[in-house]
Amino acid sequence: MSGPATFSAASYDLPLRDGGVASLGAMPSGETARLGDAIGQMDPWRTYGYPASALTRMLAMVEPGAPRFAFFLDDCVVGAAVIRAAWLRGPYLQFLALLPEAQGRGIGTAFMAFIEREARAAEERNLWVAASEINDGAIRFYERHGFVRVAALDGLAYDDRVEFLLRKRLA
Repeated sequence: MSGPATFSAASYDLPLRDGGVASLGAMPSGETARLGDAIGQMDPWRTYGYPASALTRMLAMVEPGAPRFAFFLDDCVVGAAVIRAAWLRGPYLQFLALLPEAQGRGIGTAFMAFIEREARAAEERNLWVAASEINDGAIRFYERHGFVRVAALDGLAYDDRVEFLLRKRLA
């Protein structure tokens, strides 16, 4: 193994199925509150009552080994991702959200191809993600990209909910 994926380039191009290109780059500090507010209005965060202020704080954090990324489309920030680069022999996608106007354009699929390329280049064994039982769309998305449910985590985020841990084996 060559070491954990670092996701350390300044930006990455994400080719889209319509021939366009989105990009992934560092989270601009001036965008975290706007994104936190917008994402807080989306499920599963809305259903959970997750405060926009907590999303804003999470997006603004600086943590070694857990970069915060913004998705850019036509020079506008349209989403966010947080990746824990070293987690159980592979990266853990801690957070992924695209604003409604960016959904259905292939950005998520391009992002999943990107994260897998980075992990494979670092000779990682796995990709990881967790999704709430109430987030059927996310679970279907990850399963379409080769992830398999490996654990049901009762009461992880809330006492009356189940989160699923999903894994994609790379080796």
